[in-house]
Amino acid sequence: MYSIKRLLKPILVPIWNRSCFFVWRTGEIGEALMRGRIARCVICGRLSPLVYRPWLITPALIERWGVSREVAAAIARKESTMCVWCGGKLRNRRIAETLLDLYRVGSAPLRARSIVEWVRNPMIKRLHIAEINLIEGIHSYISTLPHHSYSEYQDDYGDSSVRREDLTRLSYPSDSFDIVLTSETLEHVPDLDAALREILRVLKPGGRHIFTIPQDSAADRTFRRASLSADGTIEHHVTPLYHPAGDRGYLVFTEFGGDIAEILDRAGFETEIRFGPVTPRDLAQVYICRKPERAREANRRDDEPASDSARLDDRRCSVRDDEPSDFS
Repeated sequence: MYSIKRLLKPILVPIWNRSCFFVWRTGEIGEALMRGRIARCVICGRLSPLVYRPWLITPALIERWGVSREVAAAIARKESTMCVWCGGKLRNRRIAETLLDLYRVGSAPLRARSIVEWVRNPMIKRLHIAEINLIEGIHSYISTLPHHSYSEYQDDYGDSSVRREDLTRLSYPSDSFDIVLTSETLEHVPDLDAALREILRVLKPGGRHIFTIPQDSAADRTFRRASLSADGTIEHHVTPLYHPAGDRGYLVFTEFGGDIAEILDRAGFETEIRFGPVTPRDLAQVYICRKPERAREANRRDDEPASDSARLDDRRCSVRDDEPSDFS
C-alpha cells in the first residue's frame, strides 16, 4: 500500500495543484466579469477581465504603514487590477498609456493602440530605453527593442544572469537614454538625491524618467523612514516598513509625500504628473521627469570622460520613419 502511495504521489499532487489553481483563477476572472471590470489592455492589446487581489495588501503592511482601509484598497487596485493575458497591473498599464501618449508614431503622428503595436514601429526601435527593475507586462515587449537595457536594482534578484545597477551610481555613460523606466523602486534607494542625480545624468537632453512610486495621500512632506550609514548599518527613524509584506521584503527608505513634485524640480527635472491628483481612492499616478534641453555635460560625473553623444550628436530619436526627430 505504501509503495502505491509513493508511486501515485508525484502524479496526483501536480494534478491537484493545477486543479486548485484553475478553480482559484476561474473564481478571480468570474468576479471581475460579474463586476464589469473588463477593458482592452494597453500593453498586450487584448480584451481582458481585470483581476483584483485585495489580499496582496497584508495586515502587517496596513499596520506598519498606518493607512486606512480605503487607502489599502487603493493600493491593492494599484498592485493588481491586472490583465489576465500579459499580467500588466494598473500602475504598469498606466506607464504604458503614458509611453503611448508621449511617443506617438508615424508622420501624423498617431498614438499606437498598444505596446505590442508600439514596439513594432521603426521610430520606436530607435529609442534608447533603460528599464531598471522589471515592469510586469511591459518588459516582455520592450525587451525586443534593439536599444533596450534591462537591469535590476536589488542584489538578491534570483537570476544571476541579469545585469545589476546601483541607482546611486549607474554604470551607464552620460546622455545615454531617451527613456528611463522605474516602477515602485525609488523608495528602496538609501540616497534618493543621488539616484535622481544619476538618472538625470544618464538621460539625453529632452529624455524622460517615467515612473511610479508608493505615496501616502495624507502625507504633506516626504521624509526618510531609514538611513544607511557609511559603514553599512541602517538607522530606522520610524517603524521599519518593507515591501511587499510590511514586515518582510525590501526596506522602504523614503516615504513620499505631497511635495514630491518640488523635490523632482529641485533635482533639475521638468516634472509632470499623470492620472492625478493623489487621493485616498487613487494612488496610481505616473510621474514624468524630463531632462531640460540645456542640461548635458553639467550632469557628467567628475570621473567620467565626455561621452561621444555629448560631443558629436544632438539627435535623440525619430517621430518620422525617414528623418531624425524630437520626442521632447
